[in-house]
Amino acid sequence: MKVRALTITGIAAGQGFRVLPLTTPALLLLAATALQAQEPNGRWNASSEFSFVRTGGNAKSSTFGLGSTVSRAWDRTEVKVEAGGIRTRSTRVRRAAVGSESDYRVDETSESNLSAEKYNALVRVDRRFSARTSVYVQSGWKRDTFAGFRHRLVNVFGVSTQWVRSSSQRFRTAYGLTHTVQNDVDPNPDAAGRFLGMRLSSDYRRQMTDNTELRSNLVLDGNGDDPSDVRADWTNSMSVSMNEHLGLKTSLRTTFDNEPALRRVPLSSPEGERTGTVLVPRDELDRVFTIALVVTF
Repeated sequence: MKVRALTITGIAAGQGFRVLPLTTPALLLLAATALQAQEPNGRWNASSEFSFVRTGGNAKSSTFGLGSTVSRAWDRTEVKVEAGGIRTRSTRVRRAAVGSESDYRVDETSESNLSAEKYNALVRVDRRFSARTSVYVQSGWKRDTFAGFRHRLVNVFGVSTQWVRSSSQRFRTAYGLTHTVQNDVDPNPDAAGRFLGMRLSSDYRRQMTDNTELRSNLVLDGNGDDPSDVRADWTNSMSVSMNEHLGLKTSLRTTFDNEPALRRVPLSSPEGERTGTVLVPRDELDRVFTIALVVTF
């Protein structure tokens, strides 16, 4: 099954893009290939979302987003690969009148800047050992310079438990050890760029009606070097199928960082004289709201 979506998105994010060599995802893909050879049953499922919003006239901005998910399930093994990104550019127009009140001309200048940008990629392999218990390995990469980091790579090894699995609802929790590598835009001299930690997560799905599905996914990450460095990523969505090929999906993603990345800002004296720069924390909370028209075929 393939899914394409036209999406209207609101976001707060970063700037610039660089492709990083993801060694761990490559190893996971090799492992998935080996598992596929052992278990020939099953089929690949792919879905993708495309978003584009543009305004013109007195206010000018454009938002472009793309996301894709590829997954496959065998008798005892599941593989999932995700990748996506979103980018918003805003243009500010400045106008100035030159001349007298009865005879003047209007000069316009415009400046275009990135106002939001983020990218992500993820590879995960689950191997089930009983009706309820699975072992999984996962590698996830993110870039969000507006949140303060150029890249964050989190490798996870853990165990997941399926608590509820029926035709109407599913609930799964997972617990794992993490290894994080983070490169900040303005590095914190008191924080390590590499550290071990722990992850707790939950995934809940419920079929509300024949054509409506509710989903909630929560991820909590802790830093083993700093107990106060706790991050949360919570996504809630509702999908409604209008007919066999069309659907509507709304989602709200909230991310929280108790020890957010730092931002370097100018420092001035009380008299207004520039004296240098200081590092101050960024906002702890970010939100992304999405409305998507989904076409399925």
